[in-house]
Amino acid sequence: DRFFDVGIAEEHAVSFAAGLALGGMIPVVAIYSSFLQRAVDQMMHDVCMQNLHVIFAVDRAGLVGADGETHQGNFDISYLSMMPGMTVMAPKNDQELREMLHFAVHLDGPVAIRYPRGNAYQGLESFQEPLQLGKSEVLHMGKEIAVLALGSMVQIGEKTCEILNKEGFDPTFVNVRFVKPMDTELLDQLSETHSLIVTIEENVKNGGFGEHVCRYMENHHRGCQVLTVAIPDRFVPHGSVDSLREQLGLCPSGIAEMIMKNRKE
Repeated sequence: DRFFDVGIAEEHAVSFAAGLALGGMIPVVAIYSSFLQRAVDQMMHDVCMQNLHVIFAVDRAGLVGADGETHQGNFDISYLSMMPGMTVMAPKNDQELREMLHFAVHLDGPVAIRYPRGNAYQGLESFQEPLQLGKSEVLHMGKEIAVLALGSMVQIGEKTCEILNKEGFDPTFVNVRFVKPMDTELLDQLSETHSLIVTIEENVKNGGFGEHVCRYMENHHRGCQVLTVAIPDRFVPHGSVDSLREQLGLCPSGIAEMIMKNRKE
């Protein structure tokens, strides 16, 4: 009596959830990232325009590997963050996903939580800073270089920072948590002590988190360089997640190389 299977009808699922929200319920709409694209109009007009409390559980966000080209969830940050009133979150591990779902229930308005396909990451569980709306989690405060990793890329960011440590750098490492609202207060703080901010996300670069950071820094802190690491402007073919990350430059060694190259320049 708590589950409604509407079949492969994403547009109807979102409008149906809007009706449930108007009726006083707090619906959780669980849809793959790539298939939620079909319901962008319903999310915009039926949910966001009325500021309804609907929670979107955006499964298979980012690279999906064996599911193939049509299932790659590489666009949700872009289309979710453009919607007025939408809160967009991405957890670093299984524990944080659980906390974000509880957190979303107590928020107002539309909320989206994006998480990847496969087994949940169980690392970094010693870091349990309580969730605050629009606030990132600083996992390590270093100097000069700040690595801001989002969701599934926190695991990659951790390994990237380990490589940088071996090269003599002491990068700040941040679990972004919130794409929207963005933690501009942290960006202000980092700009005072860091010359390079690196954003890492498993989403297309166009309209992604990195572009939002670039725009903010361009308007407020032009002296601080931003390097955006994201998926290029093209469709990603079938392949394992690890091999695709290698090809796209989203692996730790590739990211560390880009950072060191930009740092020297």
